[in-house]
Amino acid sequence: MATPREREAASYLEKHKILDLIDNLASMLFFHRPERPREFLISQLEMLKVTRMRTVDSPCLFNDSNLEAIFGILDPTRQGYITLAQYKEALKTLGIKTFDESPDGCEFNRISQDTFKKEA
Repeated sequence: MATPREREAASYLEKHKILDLIDNLASMLFFHRPERPREFLISQLEMLKVTRMRTVDSPCLFNDSNLEAIFGILDPTRQGYITLAQYKEALKTLGIKTFDESPDGCEFNRISQDTFKKEA
């Protein structure tokens, strides 16, 4: 059974999404494998800080070509769209926890590649 101090620590970590941050930073380290990991982590944290101050792209593990490849896997017949269920599952699989649950095209169950990439 957790002590009050352990519960308080867990609540703090959850409230500030610290474990998500650490997980994302570790994933970026494994993906990029920089020669100087500490400097890389510092630069990623600085980019996150700038992102919060302005509306700019935040550091991301996936680039456009990666997202296009994922979309292509979900749309093997190249119809130009995926279903709403595929869209939601793909974003969750990518680790994206907050996204538009009713994006453009959801009323027709057809989510375009542009919409998918925007949300990812």
